[in-house]
Amino acid sequence: MSWDALFSLHGHGPYILGAYGVTLALMGLEAFVLWRRARARRAATRGHAGKGRP
Repeated sequence: MSWDALFSLHGHGPYILGAYGVTLALMGLEAFVLWRRARARRAATRGHAGKGRP
């Protein structure tokens, strides 16, 4: 498939680009959620680091 066919508004090109766009958006969302979860876990670990077990 040529670049002209991929970016033209005829045929399946827009659907292929849409599928790649949705896939990249979902991958970005997953990376963001995992980053926030790791950051929250790291902050919680630092908060409990100075406290001993009773």
